[in-house]
Amino acid sequence: MSTDDDNSTSETGSPGSTASANTLSTGVEDNGEPVLELENISVEFKEEPLIEQAMPQSIVDRFDLGEDPVQAVSDVSIELGEEDVLVLLGESGSGKTTLGRTAIGIQEPTEGTVKYRGYDVQDVEDGRHSGEIYYEDVRRALQIVHQDSNAALNPYRTIRATLSEPLKLWFPDLDVNDRNERILSMLRTTGVTPAEDYMDRYPHELSGGEQQRVAIIRAMLVEPDVILADEVVSALDVSLRIDIMDLLVDLQEMFSTSYIFISHNLTNARYFAEKTDGKIAVVYLGEIVEIGTPEEVIENPKHPYTQILRWASLPLDPVEARETITEPSPVMTEEAPDPSDPPSGCRFHPSCPKAREACTRENPELVSEEGSPDHLSACFRENSTHEYWQSESIHGEEHEIPER
Repeated sequence: MSTDDDNSTSETGSPGSTASANTLSTGVEDNGEPVLELENISVEFKEEPLIEQAMPQSIVDRFDLGEDPVQAVSDVSIELGEEDVLVLLGESGSGKTTLGRTAIGIQEPTEGTVKYRGYDVQDVEDGRHSGEIYYEDVRRALQIVHQDSNAALNPYRTIRATLSEPLKLWFPDLDVNDRNERILSMLRTTGVTPAEDYMDRYPHELSGGEQQRVAIIRAMLVEPDVILADEVVSALDVSLRIDIMDLLVDLQEMFSTSYIFISHNLTNARYFAEKTDGKIAVVYLGEIVEIGTPEEVIENPKHPYTQILRWASLPLDPVEARETITEPSPVMTEEAPDPSDPPSGCRFHPSCPKAREACTRENPELVSEEGSPDHLSACFRENSTHEYWQSESIHGEEHEIPER
């Protein structure tokens, strides 16, 4: 995985084996290009007032959300290679889910291009590459596992019916016995046993961990190239979080799948990135402010926002979490910035205990430090000659960020 500011080339895995008759082929050869490529992606949402014709003016005025666009993602460029893992880490509202959904083609970007194996996804959807690749190929190859597995599973369909549907759609040559065998095999592989008993259960008869396993199976059954795992462990207790993350790691080895793993929890992000040799991209107000290996980002964070996330994170082990000493928050403001009117310069500067006047005037770009070309951060403190060092602190004095 790389960014625009990183000149290194993504390494890709070896080409997969020849597809069987029951395997849906994308028709795209592995030519060394990234599986997914996002080029200068921005996503804006325009908040519209409620329909005036349906309501009295006073009610409309009361609930008018305004017409200022909310920029959920701002000029982000990333690449995802074969069997690659990118963890998007940030608080709720940071734009990480919008970025992930844009990457797999669910959300259309306001600006920029999303490419799947070198093909512009929007062009493919519009039929401009008919005969080379079809939009159905893209939809099969890019899958999602949602945070709320209970809401993602149809409560009126058995597990057999839920998991049979993607097989019927993407592998029509399979008969009912073949479909059942594939489903049983995946249930056993993911620990949902006895598999025969679970086939005809409904989602409400499953635990939260079992529901999430079924949701993962549904995505994995179609043999995708990329899975967006959107906060898939956030609703589970600690022991189940580790089990589900370990399961995703095992399935990646079986299916050679790439992941975009979304988390607001630094501890979960670190665990999954370390297990998969992936990278962590820290997202703040629609921008990537730091990116690198988990060791680089967590053990040697360069951006003050990443340092604060580390300070605020508790260990996975509940005993260690209880023993963690809490200090006063190093964040300088209690209110989060308005995404429809983001701060000038560096978007984090109002909350940053290290911010100086230069931070209010210019937005820093992602740059790498000497000796670590894959560890990038968007902070003027990484440039010893920047005017930042000659400008005054906007908070009167520079504040320290406690370490965990």
